[in-house]
Amino acid sequence: MRNYEIMFIVNPNTPDDEVDKINTQVEGVITSGGGQVQKIEKMGRRKLAYEIDKNREGQYVLFAVSANGDIIREVERRLRVMDAVIKYISVRTDEEVRRLDKLKAFRQKRAAKRGSHSRAAVAELPEQGMEEEQEEEE
Repeated sequence: MRNYEIMFIVNPNTPDDEVDKINTQVEGVITSGGGQVQKIEKMGRRKLAYEIDKNREGQYVLFAVSANGDIIREVERRLRVMDAVIKYISVRTDEEVRRLDKLKAFRQKRAAKRGSHSRAAVAELPEQGMEEEQEEEE
């Protein structure tokens, strides 16, 4: 199972109870397919970057999900046919997490390597700096 973030924008004229109904429907599709909803964040009313269907603002909702691609395709299909949903996007986030973990491991390895040679390196650094300053003065 992979990690995804699904964000969608609901028409600002839609009542809150209908937004909750959309959220429960999306959550039901994900859980019935075997996925897990990690977080649902109602971000509230926000101004849109550009006008969409004569709307200048919308209600934003963010889902953090662990699921497979078929479930995400079904969620996108359902969001596409809902009249209240203006825009939606789904992004796979597990590649980013893997890249950050790899970078973190590299930094820890490098820090451990520097830690073993740090006493010799610290002793050499001030002397090298003074030699370079003397050469620049000449």
